[in-house]
Amino acid sequence: MGIAAIADQITRSVEGVTSTLTAPFTDPVIRLGVTGLSRAGKTVFITSLVANLLDRGRMPQLTAAANGAIKTAFLQPQPDDTVPRFAYETHLARLTAPDPSWPEGTRQISELRLSLRVQPAGLLSGLSGPRVVHIDIVDYPGEWLLDLGLLDLTYAQWSKAALDRAKGRPGGDAYLALAATDRCQCAFVGTAGSQPCHSLYRASERRARCRVFRLHAGAVPVAR
Repeated sequence: MGIAAIADQITRSVEGVTSTLTAPFTDPVIRLGVTGLSRAGKTVFITSLVANLLDRGRMPQLTAAANGAIKTAFLQPQPDDTVPRFAYETHLARLTAPDPSWPEGTRQISELRLSLRVQPAGLLSGLSGPRVVHIDIVDYPGEWLLDLGLLDLTYAQWSKAALDRAKGRPGGDAYLALAATDRCQCAFVGTAGSQPCHSLYRASERRARCRVFRLHAGAVPVAR
């Protein structure tokens, strides 16, 4: 699905919101969450979507722009000051530079508010002027998807599953050998004694990633 098709779906949702009378004294808000696996292109997608909605001349097939439903589009501060702002301008500058470069991957949740001034649709559209609809775009780190499988597991269950997957993988056997020793078993996480186990686990994880394998990042699994 192309950017124009996705933008059309969003603007149809916006038109549907503005055609209702459920909140006549407040600006409607649509929250759009964007997630996907790491390096799937979430940052590039959001940057491209916002850039094209701000400059709708790039998308002549965008229905809402062609029929004049979208009067204008502009960025505003996100409603939650505790959430970092999505660095739209920085990402756009990198992508459109003379020597373009891929943006850094998403490391933490961020948010961007794009506001559209839209002419309401429906039977009463001729009786009301344009309304402002806010689209709050939330960018989620891709690694969060990998953590969904942990919701139904205890720490011990996750540790056993991670150890089972490590067998035979690059660097995995070396970690398992050390994890089974008293040196690793008696060390508390975060102490100097746990550092060798932690370092070997991270090293095996990085090597596995290079071989297209995935191990859950985070706490070090403990052998039982």
